[in-house]
Amino acid sequence: MSKDITAAHERYIVAQTKLNTKPVEFDLAKTALLIIDMQEYFINPQSPFSRMMDRRSSGLGAYFQERSKSMVEPNLKRLLDVFRAGKHRVIFTTVASENADGSDWAPAFKRLNDEARAQIREAAFPAKTDPWARMVEVLEPTADEIVINKTTYGAFASTGLDATLRNLNIETLVLGGVVTNRCVETTMRDATDRGYRVILVDDGTATFSQELQDAATLSLQGAYGFVRQTDEVLSLLAQNTEG
Repeated sequence: MSKDITAAHERYIVAQTKLNTKPVEFDLAKTALLIIDMQEYFINPQSPFSRMMDRRSSGLGAYFQERSKSMVEPNLKRLLDVFRAGKHRVIFTTVASENADGSDWAPAFKRLNDEARAQIREAAFPAKTDPWARMVEVLEPTADEIVINKTTYGAFASTGLDATLRNLNIETLVLGGVVTNRCVETTMRDATDRGYRVILVDDGTATFSQELQDAATLSLQGAYGFVRQTDEVLSLLAQNTEG
């Protein structure tokens, strides 16, 4: 049985790789960098969210936070600098409640906050006015960049993101942020269903293990868009600019 499963998985990898290695064609003038939820409470090991993760399983957030600080932040900053220099669109999302009491959270987040209050006596997911909800300093938005707050995993379900992108004439999204197999993946799937082309930046995203990262990116490539490394995306941007 295990050999059959392994063979099936290998065949799937071959098929996905063929889809993912196709040329990526896009119009840079109609492309936006979409950075998902790069907020202090996800990345900082002292936050209530991080302490709740550690209560669930000691060291649960260690890989995620190290990858986010050492890889994701600098790679997204490289992309951000290029988009800003070319005066291309940059959009950020945050995930936080609009109401101070968290009453507008989607039910899944309310359940997680109830669990956190029972375990550490604090909500794991903050209101948007909470200092923990701010963007990490290295990726702080400028005054004229769009920041859209959401109360769901996906960036479309609880926001006007779709209308904003269409008003800006955006067709392609370069997508990064956290958490890969949660908010990022949900956003990528929803974006594809809405007709957008998506380029997921593998080393510009993070989740709780390399195995989860690999599983998410393998599943997403092909049907839902392309998976590329930061250097590859920067090369694509440069080629598009020259063209």
